Amino acid sequence: MERKQGTIGVVLVVLMCLASVGVGAPAAADATGPSGPRRLTLRVVGPHGQAVAGAKIGTGLNVFENSQGHPPQTIRMWLRGGHRRWPFVSDGTGRVVLADEHAAHRQFYALYEPRGWVGYVAVDEAPATGEVQVSLEPACHVQGWLGSSEFEQLGLTLLETVAFVYDSQRRLIMYFVSERGRCEFLLPSGTYWLEMEGSGPHGMTTRRLERELTIAPGQAALDLGAVDLPATRLASLLGQPAPELEGVKAWLGGGEVSLGDVRGRPVVLTFWGSWCEPGIRTMRTLMDLYDEFEPMGVVFVAVHDTTIQTTDKLQEKLIELRTQAWQGRGPPFALALDTGEKSGAVHAAYGVRQWPTTVLIGRDGKLAGQFSPQGGLRPQLQQMLRLSSATGK
Repeated sequence: MERKQGTIGVVLVVLMCLASVGVGAPAAADATGPSGPRRLTLRVVGPHGQAVAGAKIGTGLNVFENSQGHPPQTIRMWLRGGHRRWPFVSDGTGRVVLADEHAAHRQFYALYEPRGWVGYVAVDEAPATGEVQVSLEPACHVQGWLGSSEFEQLGLTLLETVAFVYDSQRRLIMYFVSERGRCEFLLPSGTYWLEMEGSGPHGMTTRRLERELTIAPGQAALDLGAVDLPATRLASLLGQPAPELEGVKAWLGGGEVSLGDVRGRPVVLTFWGSWCEPGIRTMRTLMDLYDEFEPMGVVFVAVHDTTIQTTDKLQEKLIELRTQAWQGRGPPFALALDTGEKSGAVHAAYGVRQWPTTVLIGRDGKLAGQFSPQGGLRPQLQQMLRLSSATGK
């Protein structure tokens, strides 16, 4: 996440720049200084200060329930995405010694299953002693159900939900992915931020809801109840005529594009920002897709948000990106510079709140869905072109 404005491909949150809070704090310098070997010791203690051996420790927790091919209740731990398992277990003295890159981490979640104890600690910098205490306490069982009445009204099925838990400083601790609309967490006492959203067919998503949670010491359970997730503006447009590209300040690299003028041709419309690393990578992928599908009649358009105000500034950024990220190549398709409040008028018309967002518009001018250029877009284009060839339309 690189830009905040006020927030899925569920769990693809890590691949997008979201208009949301919840950005992890950068790692601080380690205890031994920049010149020596990095080393950090975690000391896990129970409710009465006793050392706890056999506690599982990681920098966060992922739980998948009947989702993404994982068995129910599959638990995965991560260290900045590197380790997909519980990476550490405390020894007989309750200690875990972290070295090298592991010693740079500053967030730790611990679980001692035999007693149902959990703990979480985040430190801004390594202590002079090189030792951090992780205090365990009886877990509070947090659970709830996620649904979307607006999805139902639109005739959409909520296929998958995800709930994220952040600490009070908006550092991500864990998330729970479910195909049953469920979420469940084991948390120590404290204040947290919970963010929840869902996804359905054709890449449609709900809006992301936020809720503050406060767990009192000794609290054993917290029922979130039923959470109703509102649909996004983009979801309400599925199967409807795509909004015209009105409010564009300027066009580059191919001239102005009107959806009315290109009716009868599929349109790939991408919203991006040159400040967003995933957006930069997506633009490079779109260039390859352009080479493949433009000869078949597909139109490509990219709309930049209002973080850049002039075509001169955008041209400067494009020159920089050609050298640093695009192997000397620039986008061969039309680029629009949005204008207006917040992210821009075209962004608002489509309800775009995360970057990059790529939508596919059919030959009939109706929104066909949201698809990732790195994943589902190519087969969707192939299918659309096959159908049009078969029907002669």
